[in-house]
Amino acid sequence: MSEAGTQPPNPDEATNPAEFVTALRALREWSGLTYRELAAKADASGDALPSSTIASALSRTTLPRQQVVQSFARACGLGDAAAARWVAVRNRLAVGPISSGSPDPVEEAEVATAEPVAPPAPAARPRRSRRAIVVIAALAAVIGSGTALAWKGTLGSDGSNGSGGRAVESSGASTPATAALPDGWYLIQPAHVRDRDLCLGEGRERNGRTDRPLAVQRACDRISPDTFLKAVGVGVYEIEWHHPKEGAGCLTVDEALTGDGALLAPDNCTGAAHQRYLLEATNVPVPGGYRLRPIHSGLCVGALGGPADVNPGAEAMQANCTGALDQEFLFVATKQAGRSS
Repeated sequence: MSEAGTQPPNPDEATNPAEFVTALRALREWSGLTYRELAAKADASGDALPSSTIASALSRTTLPRQQVVQSFARACGLGDAAAARWVAVRNRLAVGPISSGSPDPVEEAEVATAEPVAPPAPAARPRRSRRAIVVIAALAAVIGSGTALAWKGTLGSDGSNGSGGRAVESSGASTPATAALPDGWYLIQPAHVRDRDLCLGEGRERNGRTDRPLAVQRACDRISPDTFLKAVGVGVYEIEWHHPKEGAGCLTVDEALTGDGALLAPDNCTGAAHQRYLLEATNVPVPGGYRLRPIHSGLCVGALGGPADVNPGAEAMQANCTGALDQEFLFVATKQAGRSS
């Protein structure tokens, strides 16, 4: 927490959205809390403030939504009156000296997530239910975009896949992948770095913009946290990260964004559509692989810099499906290792 006697940052000094976000970052530093700690504190107070929302708000130069500012300020340790002051400054900037006809530089509202299912152990926290219609709309958008044919090859008309699942036993496996994998512990290896022995694990943004955990490429033999694949539907999975200190969380597309470029980060498991992935079996360009397709967007997970981004630390993101090698993953069955870093 903040040191005794220190004063929180003053939002009144902000003259534009970028300066206001800078003040929010300073407020987070003053609080001394991590993103997950802020999210947990907000949750305990009845506010919905996922750590991915915090990270996204603090990494941009546009104004967060009013409710985000209010919940964030309270989670940082400010009282209602002080939090209202931050909201007032935010609202002033939203209608400030902006040229006629230009939209307010306000971040788009967070997309509602699906109605939660039974939360996985050990550290999932209950969240406010959100309407299941959002999932239906997201899937309809996928079908409308022309990806239905690709998905139809994976899922039958009755929702079955017509074949049993098996884990890929090595990165060089030539056995074609099936549409389903059994629940269990896995290493997730991007196909474009299989010869470099890199897998998806926890890391930080290479540009140092935030200090939040993200899904990045790192050495398979030192991977952390442990990854557990959990089936929640026909060919659909949650990717759980089990951290020895932070507990369990689900790999989540930032703020349920549906566009190209959203990063992946661990967050509390809620059963939301942007925490669920269709594993689409593919044997091209590498036999025995899968595409990871977030249910809410229908896009594909790949490396931030594309197939040329082969270095450790490359962040995973969702992007338009291209069939490139960085958008194919090999699932290697393993055992829980329990590494802390």
